[in-house]
Amino acid sequence: MKIFRDIGQTIIDTSGDQELVIEGFGNPGVGKSFICTIFQNTFKDEYGSISYHSIDNYHVNFIIRTFGKILLILRALLFSPSIVRANFMLINSFDNIGGATKLKLLLNLLLVSSIIVSRRSCYKPLLLDQGIFQAIWSCYYYNQGVESVVPLNHVIKLINQLLDQMLVSKLFIFDVSSEKSVILSRLTNRRIKGTSPLNGLEESVINRGMDATTDTRNLILKMAKNSDRLKVFVIKN
Repeated sequence: MKIFRDIGQTIIDTSGDQELVIEGFGNPGVGKSFICTIFQNTFKDEYGSISYHSIDNYHVNFIIRTFGKILLILRALLFSPSIVRANFMLINSFDNIGGATKLKLLLNLLLVSSIIVSRRSCYKPLLLDQGIFQAIWSCYYYNQGVESVVPLNHVIKLINQLLDQMLVSKLFIFDVSSEKSVILSRLTNRRIKGTSPLNGLEESVINRGMDATTDTRNLILKMAKNSDRLKVFVIKN
């Protein structure tokens, strides 16, 4: 598809010799994995090798899937306490989240960080269908409530600190969106449902998820406006 060839060329022109990360972002059910798979195939055909990590590559069994993720985190970050600390500080900045949920969100962000760290020396682009900002989406989702306001500039500062620790100089975001009816259909027909709170398909939960998407998108756009490190591609699916 021409749009993905054009995006691939823009990424190459913008990044130069720098190692770079590309990640999908959007409400659960918008088709991030689908978009990233098409981009991966287009990039390989047009420009060369790309490393792709998809959430769908994990085992369908929850226990086996979780154990595999923990092993990956330990291998990549056991001797990187500064990265672990940066992850903790970012998750902990969302004050209105309970302890058990906060631990789950921390493990999720640590997984993303471990993938980035373990593949950053491959000298080819890294593509994730769910990355740093999808992990932050979960924080906004669970942090909603009467005391849910998180200072935006503080979160941006902590994200930049994490990116610095992981040596990420260029981060490209695929901001994927779909109509609400399409999202509901895709959530219903998912092969691997994981633990997304939107899988129950309740109206209030779907709306809450869309509010979290708006909050995270505003964060992304502010960061992209104020920094050359981030570039956003808006994709309708």
